[in-house]
Amino acid sequence: MNKPLLYFSYLIIVANIIVLSVGYVANIAFIGSFLGGLVAIGTDPIILILGALLGSGLVAKPYKFSVIYLWLGAMFLTMLVHVVLGTTRVIVDLVRFDALLIISAFIIITTSFFRPLIADMTEDLEKPTTKKALK
Repeated sequence: MNKPLLYFSYLIIVANIIVLSVGYVANIAFIGSFLGGLVAIGTDPIILILGALLGSGLVAKPYKFSVIYLWLGAMFLTMLVHVVLGTTRVIVDLVRFDALLIISAFIIITTSFFRPLIADMTEDLEKPTTKKALK
């Protein structure tokens, strides 16, 4: 797996947790409304499917600039959903962009845990098997 992509995924999750926890402790209303919007938009089936496709696509085919592709893919999907759904507020698009990044990051982190297991399972499949002829 691409290490910068994995580190960037951890950075996305940790940064969101820190911002939301500081906003909760300091009782900032904007952060509370942002968290509410994140929960509402993050559970939208369209966003869940698009985020999962973005994350799994970057895991299935690792590129040299995967971090940039993750950022641009989330930006493109946000603009696509903006046009399709006809969103009128910018804050909704910002929350949608963050939700796409979080969902993709969860997919990338989850697959990184199973990567060694998959490598061990496919190692046996790659070995050629030869059978001795009966005499």
